[in-house]
Amino acid sequence: MRKSNFIVFVFFIGLVLFFATFISTFGQQKEPLLIGSIWDQVGFGGTIGQICLKGSQLAVDLVNEAGGIFGRKVEYINIDGQSELDVIAGAAKRLAEERKVLAAIGSEDDSLTSASGPVFQANGTVFLTGPATTPTQPEIGEYIFMPAYGDHIQGTAAAKFCAQELGWKKVAILYDAASAYSVYLSKAFQEAFKYFTNDPSAIVQVESYMTGDMTFTAQLTRIRSVQGQIDAFVTFPPEPQDAPVYSKQARSLGITVPLFFTDGGDDKSVVEVGGEAVEGAYISTQFAGDAPTTEVGKQFVLNYKNKYKEEPGCFESIGYDSMRLVLESIEAIIGIVGEEVWDSMTLAQKRTAIRNTLQLWPVFKTTTIPISYPDPETAIYPRVPNRPVIFKQIKNGELRYYTHMEPEDIANDITPVLKAMGAIKK
Repeated sequence: MRKSNFIVFVFFIGLVLFFATFISTFGQQKEPLLIGSIWDQVGFGGTIGQICLKGSQLAVDLVNEAGGIFGRKVEYINIDGQSELDVIAGAAKRLAEERKVLAAIGSEDDSLTSASGPVFQANGTVFLTGPATTPTQPEIGEYIFMPAYGDHIQGTAAAKFCAQELGWKKVAILYDAASAYSVYLSKAFQEAFKYFTNDPSAIVQVESYMTGDMTFTAQLTRIRSVQGQIDAFVTFPPEPQDAPVYSKQARSLGITVPLFFTDGGDDKSVVEVGGEAVEGAYISTQFAGDAPTTEVGKQFVLNYKNKYKEEPGCFESIGYDSMRLVLESIEAIIGIVGEEVWDSMTLAQKRTAIRNTLQLWPVFKTTTIPISYPDPETAIYPRVPNRPVIFKQIKNGELRYYTHMEPEDIANDITPVLKAMGAIKK
């Protein structure tokens, strides 16, 4: 449900009246705006984390180069969680309790969010979960928001694309049974694909592996045995490093049907490592640097290329959007309540104001695509935005835009798919 400007107006008027009582001094030195992140630089989430950090750092640099937010520079701290749950939990505690950040971003997978999210929630600190797309993450609490789409959206859109755009009738599946992302998304895709093909037998073979596996011979041999019955091989890699490994093994075993990867496979490393094995593969994702769908997205690509001398993709854009959601929220608050009121607010009050703004603001417009959050009272998955799903194809060794699907294109399909999954009651 789209929030009205009236709701936001009433909220901020109340905020002004409440915080006006705290104003005691004027003309104070403008303190920097302290924002934290936990982008892993090594381990399981390291590949994605390194890329996301570039996007969020760009957002900070652009704001500071323009003079900050109402003259306040943004101070940015990233702590490497090393893809280890205990390290991530400690990093969240350090950011929230010791460094006292206003808000934080950064998680490459919902398994990692399980370590950081509860800490930020307990400290009343907004945490944006980066490119992690499992839509149940915000159930941790009201301070946990997703900047990415949820996999109920990605799974439904991907299935519709495969069934209606590509005309596939039967497919085989490979997913990571140790990744909640891969498990949830594969289930969403399977139910949606059966729904769009109107065929309960549309999924011919389902195989799984465990995070860290490097040999897929047994699973791929079974898929090869049904190759004559399938149109494609659909996979759900939680990290980019998986996709090229099993793709090369699949081709070497004689599996020749088209490949499809979900957004965990949207990275240039998939092409660099996979080579000819991934040529022609399709990918569902969040952003295409060669064909941004908005003017803000186009400017992001230009700025990213100027800074890093390469084209951004899905994870760079999510890192950028995560930071922009926080910064635009702060700018909105100060712009409406005034600098004196902002300066008089306690840390807890500022954190709460950021949370309320994220939830209530009609549309965030400085992100690569407009973002808003549904009414938490009616949403199936609160604090999960509706974003377009982008589709790419690997052509001549490059990740190229193919088409995209808007949220309204699958709006009537989400509920039947979730019912089939057992995610909501029938």
